[in-house]
Amino acid sequence: MSLIWLQGLSSALYQIVSEFQIALTMVFGSFVAGGTALGGGAVAFPIMTKVLNIEPYTAKVFSLAIQSFGMTAAALTIISRGIPYYRREVLVALPMSAVGIALSLIILAPIVESTIVKAIFSFLLLCFAITMIYRIRGKLHHQVTCFSIQPKKRQIMMVALIGGIASGLVGSGSDIILFAFLVIFCHADMKKATATSVIVMAFVSVLGSVINAWHLNVIDHQIQGYLLAAIPIVVIGAPLGAYVCSKVSVGQLVSFLLLLIAAEVGSTSYHIYLHYH
Repeated sequence: MSLIWLQGLSSALYQIVSEFQIALTMVFGSFVAGGTALGGGAVAFPIMTKVLNIEPYTAKVFSLAIQSFGMTAAALTIISRGIPYYRREVLVALPMSAVGIALSLIILAPIVESTIVKAIFSFLLLCFAITMIYRIRGKLHHQVTCFSIQPKKRQIMMVALIGGIASGLVGSGSDIILFAFLVIFCHADMKKATATSVIVMAFVSVLGSVINAWHLNVIDHQIQGYLLAAIPIVVIGAPLGAYVCSKVSVGQLVSFLLLLIAAEVGSTSYHIYLHYH
C-alpha cells in the first residue's frame, strides 16, 4: 500500500514540475477562488491565453474541468454545512444553465472567433467589478442589503441561460452573471449570493466537462496533463485563499480584485486594438 502511495505522489510531483506554469497559475487561481466570488477559471483563462499563449478553446476546456473539482467541493461544503444560499434561485437556474452550456459548447464555441471570446470574458469581469462597486457604494449610503426583491422565475431562467452560454465560451460566467443579477437587481445579501453562484457554477462546470469529455472528446493528453498538475494545487490553494481572505479587510480584498480586473480588461482592449488595426 505504501508503495502505491509513493508512486502516486512521485507521479503527481513529476506532473507539477513538468507543467510548472499551469501549477503556478492555479496557485494564484485557487487562492482567488477560495476567497472570492470568482472561480478559478477567472484567473486561469486570462493567464493561459495572454501570458502562456495557450489557445482560448484549450483554456476554456481546462477552466471548466478544474472548476468541476474545486467548485464542486465548495458547493458540497456549502450544502453540507448549512451555509445560507438562495435555494429557489438555484433550483430555477440549474435547468436553463444546462441548456445554455450545452448549446454553447456544441453549437457556438466552434464558430466564435477567439478575439470575441476574450472580449466576452473581459465583459464578464467588468460585470463583476461593477457589482462590487455598486455594493460598496450601497454600504457607504447605508442602503438596504437584504434580499428585498423576489425575482420572477423567467428572469432567473434568462440570466441562467445567458450564464450557461458564456460559460461554454470562456469557462466561466454562470457564477458572475447570476451574482451580479442577485446583488444589483435583487439587493441580495452578498454572502448568500456568492454561495448561490458557486453551487450553480459547480453544476455547470461538471456538466460542461462531461460534454467535453464524452460527447466532444476534447479533453486530450495536454489538458489531462494540465489537470494532473493543477488538482493538487487547487485542493490546497482554495482553502488557504479562504483563510487568508477572511483575515484581510473587505476594502483590501475589493481593491485587489479591481486591480486584477483593470489589468485584464486593459490588456484585452489592447489586443483587440492590435487585431483590428
